[in-house]
Amino acid sequence: MTDQPLHRVRADEYESPGDRLERSLEEGQVLLFEPGRLPLPNEQDLAFLRDEVGRLLSLKNISYHPHGDFISGLKNEGDAGERVRRILREYGERVEGFLGHLLPGFTSGWSPRKINFRPVQEKGRVIKRHSNNELLHVDAFPAGATHGWRPLRFFTNINPEEARIWRVAEEFGELYRQFGGAAGIAPPPRLRQGLAERAWTGSLRALSALNLPQLEVVGDTSPYDRAMRRMHNWMKDSDEFQNAPGRGTELAFDPYHSWCVLTDQVSHAALAGQHALVATFYVRPEACHLPERSPWGVLEAAGRAA
Repeated sequence: MTDQPLHRVRADEYESPGDRLERSLEEGQVLLFEPGRLPLPNEQDLAFLRDEVGRLLSLKNISYHPHGDFISGLKNEGDAGERVRRILREYGERVEGFLGHLLPGFTSGWSPRKINFRPVQEKGRVIKRHSNNELLHVDAFPAGATHGWRPLRFFTNINPEEARIWRVAEEFGELYRQFGGAAGIAPPPRLRQGLAERAWTGSLRALSALNLPQLEVVGDTSPYDRAMRRMHNWMKDSDEFQNAPGRGTELAFDPYHSWCVLTDQVSHAALAGQHALVATFYVRPEACHLPERSPWGVLEAAGRAA
């Protein structure tokens, strides 16, 4: 992490961002956007999400999948499902346009992924440990694969009264230096897929193009993604790591503020807060200005040194 993990985007950076905000993200900072910069759903739609949708939840989050134009995590869809799909789709499109101006290098050739609504209070959830957002972690997904593309996640707190509380701690490079051995990824594995896995990924992508996107989400994998998942799981499993005195900095995101971060690089935890919208994008590795600070770059360098 940098000494100042939070970068409040200034007025001049909204007007003429250049590559400054992209570099701030790659340096491990969280970008904070003031309310009013991003058009949000109207108040009727926000009230619908907060007051009605939680009772229809079938998973821990509701997700809109833009590649297949479908939603998951919602039971008894009907008219409510169609409204949720529209709200999340429109939010994702607005975020995509917003970041297209602010992060022009990142958004060129990126891949828009899921749009989430998180209706449940994070604090005190009874949930599987590896799914618990209250524990520090770097993002690595149990299903699907990034293949080294960078997950950029954009959050908006739509709770009108309550801040969303985060803790941010070490970047992946420091995590690997200190804990890679304990996590079982030092020395790192080969990062690229073998022939059989490449063929499998290609088949899944072909099926996804035939309007079966769920298969790619569920079935794809790679050595890199499995290594990242091992680090994610070790962090959440280790009470010593989680409870170390002085680990991390707390950040409070007030109502209607938005923020974004490269979540594969910055370890983070959501300690409290209810009702948030989250848009996820995968950024091409070639778009990065500081590739050596990415998890792929850290693991690749460690592999060369081994």
